[in-house]
Amino acid sequence: MTTNNSNDGVSRRTFLQGTGSVAAAAAVAGCGGRADSDPTAGTDGEGAGRGEPVPDATLNLINSTITTLDPVAATDTASGAIIENVFDGLMNYPNGVAAVESLLATDYETSDDFTTYTFSLADAQFHNGDAVTAQDFVYSLYRLAFSDNSRRTRFILDSLGVTRPAEGELGVRAVDDETLEIQLQEPFHAVLEMLAYSSFAAVPEGIVGDVEGYEGEMAYETFAQSDPIGAGPYEFEDWTQGTSADITRFDDYHGGDVSNGGVHWDVIEDDQAAYNHAMNRNADVFGLPTAQYDPAKVSVERTDDRGREHGTYGDLRNGLTANYLAVPEISVFYVGFNTAVVPKPVRQAFAYATDQHLLVDEVFKGRGEPAYHFTPPSIYPGGAEAYADHARNAYPYGYDESRLDMATQIMEDAGYGPDNQFRIEWTQYESDTWRRMAQILRDQLASAHIEMEIQQAPFSTLTERGRNGNLEAFTLGWIADWPAPDNFLQLLNPPQTDTSMDAPISFINWSADTGDAAGRATDAYGTIEDNPEPTDAAQQARERAYVEIEEANWEDVGMLNIYHSLGERFWYDWVDIDPDGGMGGSRQKLDDVRIFAHE
Repeated sequence: MTTNNSNDGVSRRTFLQGTGSVAAAAAVAGCGGRADSDPTAGTDGEGAGRGEPVPDATLNLINSTITTLDPVAATDTASGAIIENVFDGLMNYPNGVAAVESLLATDYETSDDFTTYTFSLADAQFHNGDAVTAQDFVYSLYRLAFSDNSRRTRFILDSLGVTRPAEGELGVRAVDDETLEIQLQEPFHAVLEMLAYSSFAAVPEGIVGDVEGYEGEMAYETFAQSDPIGAGPYEFEDWTQGTSADITRFDDYHGGDVSNGGVHWDVIEDDQAAYNHAMNRNADVFGLPTAQYDPAKVSVERTDDRGREHGTYGDLRNGLTANYLAVPEISVFYVGFNTAVVPKPVRQAFAYATDQHLLVDEVFKGRGEPAYHFTPPSIYPGGAEAYADHARNAYPYGYDESRLDMATQIMEDAGYGPDNQFRIEWTQYESDTWRRMAQILRDQLASAHIEMEIQQAPFSTLTERGRNGNLEAFTLGWIADWPAPDNFLQLLNPPQTDTSMDAPISFINWSADTGDAAGRATDAYGTIEDNPEPTDAAQQARERAYVEIEEANWEDVGMLNIYHSLGERFWYDWVDIDPDGGMGGSRQKLDDVRIFAHE
């Protein structure tokens, strides 16, 4: 809540422990890392029977393909896990819990009309020894808005709505070295939540020359691949593409002492190889691929007030018992269709054939919830109960059932048959579990005159092909950047799905030419953008628009929702790591992780 402490037209909030919003729930990425498990997950164990903490020990983890170390260019959780620990922003989701707290901001003020935010900055320094100043933030936000390398320009210019007084200008200024002012076009309901997203992190002013007025202290490729400089708890050490990445403790971190010597990630895409790596005790915290996961080995000892289940898992293949945490994440996994090349009847046939409940239970072994909306249950208008009611009563393709008869009928009505089948290329994660799901759908859809070819690709290849419009059907996931439906439903705003643009946020090419409901979705997203204020009336308008977009997607099936994942992490007894939250393990800073002496 905001309290007015003065007569100068300014409201003031001081950070004690933090300002909260949604508490909650589920899984991969703003564009995704590993599909089966979250390799950055962990614990809050007490460490009975262990030796003493080893302050210089390295935390060993598993990661998926890393694409960049530049905060404004990253769109995947594999890169994000490293960026989260090398860079700091004004705000943070502590341990990935969806309740923002201060980081490089010590407090802030808002104008009475909620369009001006003034932040006081902490006494902090970058890894190169320079002090963090407001001018560094001005430069960083200019990069986010105007750099050709930025993949999140819309986040600052459209979603947050920072003003643009003139061409090439931005409504951010350094009042002095310790004070930053941000001017918005109009009030926005999730300012602090958005500023916690890693794209808004601080980098040293002029470090690269990709915005007007700066020549750059280093080449962009150097910054993005081998020498990123931030103000986070760890300094970057090394990234060998496709193999590993390392960061080391930053002894002058403004947030206090770092409890370990650094973090090492092995990049392992293959599920079996990742499992073997963890079973050989080469990873301290890890996920279990679904093929090796046995629900009967889970023993839940308690459920906390955020719905997280704490317990143990075992025995593992190596005879040890692991600590266990299950977190309902704010996420969705889906099948996307390039609507420009996959006709609507084919997309609808996929929807009729898909039984989300069956897939979650039999393929994913119950590690999530069936998804009928793109918006996760914890942030759906009205919450999880409203989500379930709407799905049961309104989902047009069969709730908790597969309707192959309708899939066949809609294809035959469109002119397809035994001698005129539709051939489609399915491209997915390198995941045995997703391949099994694809095989189930392929076998079912064969009776509906659809011939499906299954391909697997590394995550970076998958997303690159998507951006270039070179996919037909594909699997991806999205985890919250900020915990609000508009963060998810921007992926279903037709103009933002156009792969002919420089930075499409999704790859489905949804338009009036490819779906009758595209206009409804576009208009509804316009309503969201026209009602950004933190008021009850604006929220009600947004919530109606959220549901309209969900139903428009049901009609045209640009995306076929599959499941909202349960983030599960496993770790050995020699590690103490706080439980992560609904924003996912890639949002967790690892500076408080302790590693104990062990054999």
